[in-house]
Amino acid sequence: MRSASEAPGTLADLVRAAATARPDATALRSGEEALTFGALREAVPATARRLRHHAPPADGTAALLFENTPECAVAFLAAAYTGTRLVPLEPDTGEDRLLALRRELGPLTVIGHEAKLRALRLPGAASADRWQGGGLLPVEEPPGGAPAPRSNDAPLTAAGPDAPFLYQYTSGSTGEPKAAVHSQRDLVHGGEIYAHTYGITEADRILAAVPLLHSFGMVAGLVTALYTGAELVLPGRFVPAKLLRTLREQACTVLVTTPLACDLLARSAAADRGQPPPGSLRLCLSSGAALPAPVGDRFREHCGPVVQQVYGSTEAGIIAAQRVEDEGADRGVGSPVRGVRIRLVDEGGQDVPPGATGSLWVRTPAMFTHYLDRPGPTGQAFRDGWYVTGDMARMDGEGRLHLVGRKDSFINVGGKKVNPTEVEEVLLAHPAVAEAVVWGERGEQEDGADGVSERVRATVVARAPLSAADLAAHCRGRLLPHQVPGGVEFVASLPKSALGKIRRAAVADAAARKEVAGGAADD
Repeated sequence: MRSASEAPGTLADLVRAAATARPDATALRSGEEALTFGALREAVPATARRLRHHAPPADGTAALLFENTPECAVAFLAAAYTGTRLVPLEPDTGEDRLLALRRELGPLTVIGHEAKLRALRLPGAASADRWQGGGLLPVEEPPGGAPAPRSNDAPLTAAGPDAPFLYQYTSGSTGEPKAAVHSQRDLVHGGEIYAHTYGITEADRILAAVPLLHSFGMVAGLVTALYTGAELVLPGRFVPAKLLRTLREQACTVLVTTPLACDLLARSAAADRGQPPPGSLRLCLSSGAALPAPVGDRFREHCGPVVQQVYGSTEAGIIAAQRVEDEGADRGVGSPVRGVRIRLVDEGGQDVPPGATGSLWVRTPAMFTHYLDRPGPTGQAFRDGWYVTGDMARMDGEGRLHLVGRKDSFINVGGKKVNPTEVEEVLLAHPAVAEAVVWGERGEQEDGADGVSERVRATVVARAPLSAADLAAHCRGRLLPHQVPGGVEFVASLPKSALGKIRRAAVADAAARKEVAGGAADD
């Protein structure tokens, strides 16, 4: 155990501590490639020197095309080492998005695998003016190793823990993406919480089946592995059968994943009856979306452990976690983890009675400081130091948190509030419905009390032939009249984030522009 004076504050502290304690233990593994903690301690400063040579000016930022590879993990740690402000991005991010970021953030250095950088077609006369003051930096080590320091180079020293480091864009599932600003200390606190909550130690092997560029994979996977000295296994492109083999062959003990991946893994394991479940797997953590009960049951049957849902956000980090001992109960999203404080408040900001539903406010050790260059949204996000999550929730008598829905997604139908989550549950209960999202279509008339009235709409993915009239009849028998969708759009698929979360705002926007495949059907 570390004493308070030894508590790490930076990612470099984590690397240094793990390398001192276990220099020959594997830190990162990808296929046949393995990097020990001792080698990682040397690779991070070496890559940091390369980054300094290509780094943007003091007012600039680095953008990492973050693939789940050891090289990208080292580049991420190198940026932290130098204190370079970093934006993690999807590896297939295109030139238009990078140019938009450059306009927003100033000079930009793009870091990534050489093949990804070549695909961007940024170098050359056509792009030179637009990228003046920026640069491109492959994560691969150049021939001959890192460049020798120039005579005018200042000594390379590790950055402090509290400076702005990570510009992590929100998913944009309920609105326009914003960059939440985190320090390295935020990330370290997050790793500490995961280690304490789930008893993760240096004896574990953590398989990250989610992108490291997102908060869940970055903290529950990479940072927690560094904090505990555990091995992090990076399986590459998600292929269920391949991932199951990796779980077995690498004797992984912890799986960091999503509900969609749990479903695909369970189905793959069920189809391959000649193979036993991954016997070493003791813990499966799922986040990014709600875990359907049938998916959790199927995963336990064919893969072993009970899936533990993790509730958190890009802004606040981990908030609540399920525990195995809660099995069989209505676990909600779990109990608040160590160091997290919550409040459930009414419209006036007063605490609601026990068991009542209220707006969820939190304070967490891993909480962000502000949205980059967004004073308005930042002001709306905080109340007296509490982060306003935007979720409506209640607490049961056992101290478990239950989410009711997103406050900003509630639909105002003539002054009556409709929770889209309740309507979606009814839609999903129809045997022909595979996926559903409910949203509000703004009307033209004022309702006289709460502003513009809305109409309940639904966008549905059907697994069998289904008409809007049949679905409306199904809803009328289970919902109040003002909750029944007044129109249904049938589509082949719903837009989702990389973690499988439905992008509700994108669904509503597409339907409003009449661009949803299959058109709309009014009841």
